[in-house]
Amino acid sequence: MPVAIRNLTSRAIYVPLNSGTNLRLSPGEVSVALHEVELKNNSKIERLRLQRDIAVEAREAAPKDAAAADAGDAGPAGAGDESDSRARTRKKT
Repeated sequence: MPVAIRNLTSRAIYVPLNSGTNLRLSPGEVSVALHEVELKNNSKIERLRLQRDIAVEAREAAPKDAAAADAGDAGPAGAGDESDSRARTRKKT
């Protein structure tokens, strides 16, 4: 199950993951979705949780096809609208 880590402090923190990498989080920042194996049996993460420096939140994995379809369908408001003065082209005379 994917999880995310939220920095609850007012300073940047480094969270050591089980894979050997460190995750840097700015104040209030939420990490990308991580696999829970990265956090399992990690004493440093448990210490940060007990000190209330971080919060571990469950994330639902979005289907890859749905995320790609949503990104392609949405365009900026008014795109292609001829009433927009920026969309008009000038005639060459």
